[in-house]
Amino acid sequence: MTTDTSTTIPSEPAQPPEPSDVYDGEDSDLESVFNDDDFTDDGSADGEPDKIARNYNRQRPLHSSQQKPTANTSASVDDQIAILSKHAAKIRLDNVKEGQDREKDKADRATSEQVLDQRTRMILYQMINRGVVSEIHGAISTGKEANVYGAVAYPDINGPPVQRAVKVYKTAILSFKDRERYITGEHRFKSGAEKGNSRKMVKLWAEKEFRNLRRIHAAGIPCPEPIQLKLHVLVMGFLGDRKGYAYPRLRDANIGGEDAEQLWRDLYIQLLGIMRRMYQVCKLVHADLSEYNILYNDRKLYIIDVSQSVEHDHPRSLEFLRMDIKNTGDFFRRQGVDTLPDRTIFDFITNSEGAVEEPGLTEAIEKLYTSRLPSSNDETAAAELEVDNEVFRNQYIPQTLEQVYDIEKDAQKIGEGEGDKLVYRNLLADQVVSKPDAENASSEDESDEGAALESDAESDDESKFSKGTPRGKKFQDKDEKKQRKQAVKEAKAEKRKEKMPKHLKKRLVATTSRKNR
Repeated sequence: MTTDTSTTIPSEPAQPPEPSDVYDGEDSDLESVFNDDDFTDDGSADGEPDKIARNYNRQRPLHSSQQKPTANTSASVDDQIAILSKHAAKIRLDNVKEGQDREKDKADRATSEQVLDQRTRMILYQMINRGVVSEIHGAISTGKEANVYGAVAYPDINGPPVQRAVKVYKTAILSFKDRERYITGEHRFKSGAEKGNSRKMVKLWAEKEFRNLRRIHAAGIPCPEPIQLKLHVLVMGFLGDRKGYAYPRLRDANIGGEDAEQLWRDLYIQLLGIMRRMYQVCKLVHADLSEYNILYNDRKLYIIDVSQSVEHDHPRSLEFLRMDIKNTGDFFRRQGVDTLPDRTIFDFITNSEGAVEEPGLTEAIEKLYTSRLPSSNDETAAAELEVDNEVFRNQYIPQTLEQVYDIEKDAQKIGEGEGDKLVYRNLLADQVVSKPDAENASSEDESDEGAALESDAESDDESKFSKGTPRGKKFQDKDEKKQRKQAVKEAKAEKRKEKMPKHLKKRLVATTSRKNR
């Protein structure tokens, strides 16, 4: 027997299979799955159940249905871009991470015409969408605090358009720096204004004008009708014609003709009546009333720009009222109107008694003209009026009794019947400033009776302030206490004589309860 000897060759490291070898292995696996020897004639498998499941799972991924793409891949690139362009605004291409604040850009606060920034435009778009206004046109006027734009609204689709005004307050450049003195001290704005945040200040200022306009319009004073307020954008009625032309300011009003002098005088009287109604009915002082904040049309005056108006109990309301009287008086004097003294107008406006509606206002003002002292020379009268006005403009006006400089001196004037000379007499009670009656003056002439009356009056006054007997039993006299106690004892003894004995009372109660059973 022959034996074949062979040398053992060391095995080389296994090389990774070629791609063809991998595919051949997969084909062999598939052949084993579909091998006919594994199945019997009746279609059942000879192998074990776990082998059947394993073979099924191996072939399942190969025969699963593939999902077809829903997009139309054959469409052109231009069509796809057109379809996706409407979603471009939702795609963020910046490098802002989640939770990181986006850096603010100056473009977000950039304004045109000093008022129209991005936030203001969004507010105007919202008003247009809600139907408050339908169109917004160019600027009607520009001022130190706001711009006013013309607008058109269509409240009825088939009806004519309605002209409206949109007032947008400036937030970029605040040229009106002294707003705080109009807000501080007013109970409607207790929180005051934040100096560091200009937008909050402007928002508070717009709200202030909206409230003042609503109060003035409700009183029947000619002014724009407030419609809606959103932050620093105010929509109000338009003072102008149907074509969109605004009424001119009183300074620019073209008043001429033969009756120009009389018309200026009528407008002056009309303005005094408006100032009194604002103070007495609306409880407001305009605080910036001049020919620039008054519109004129068809012999009628309209009050505008009431954002700085303050309540009548504001700490500086009387100072603002005196300034309004000065500004309006100077303007009408330049127009040749015979004006009343500033002190007389101040008393007329602040006096709580009197008419506040027409024609009573005009009649009261005409009485002020007739009650003036006659003057022989016009130049002398003008000089006296100027001196009186300058004295009044520089005079200190207290708002409360705590602010009175020399209260003893003023009290002496009131006692002497000179209370009417006090500049703040309309702020006092009526019975304090009233003059002595004529009967008291006549009684002073009669010596005997007058002395008796004075002594009686003094005794009455002293009796008013004299202290009476203190209340309480501990302040009574000892004898009065004994008498009172003795009287109480006797009253109780008399009451005990008529009292039913207790045993009789129990017996009576027992018998009545048995009968009720």
